[in-house]
Amino acid sequence: MPSDRAVRITHSVLFGLTLLVSIIALIISATLVAHYNNEDIHRVWTTFFGIILTVGFQLLGTHLIFGILSHLIPVAIGFILYLIGSASLTGLTAKIDCGKSGDSFSRCGVVKGLVVISWIDTIILLLTLIFIIVLAFVARGRYGVHKSTLYAD
Repeated sequence: MPSDRAVRITHSVLFGLTLLVSIIALIISATLVAHYNNEDIHRVWTTFFGIILTVGFQLLGTHLIFGILSHLIPVAIGFILYLIGSASLTGLTAKIDCGKSGDSFSRCGVVKGLVVISWIDTIILLLTLIFIIVLAFVARGRYGVHKSTLYAD
């Protein structure tokens, strides 16, 4: 079983990166939403849960409410939403060259930036998901995933 210190450091780094990249994606998508007036809820959702899980784990890490299962569900949903959003946005903008689009596609550079930051957040969420799944398999032998926290006993 990994040590408490290793779990705490890994959790802080992964969720801190997730939170930082989600905030950047939220800012970029907010400028696009203000321009195009569409909905882009999965970045808000990921940022919200990133804040809750990062702060909650640091303050109440041994409590069951911040256990493995409560981390696994929102991270898995966030990963799926980011994967779908990033793939569809990539498919939409793959053949568009911002230098040649002219006035026909305003905010082309911002949309391309959103594609990049979305894929970065998808990769970070995948790494976080792998980390939590590994801890879940380790915890399976102790109390089970439902009753285990991210700390070693």
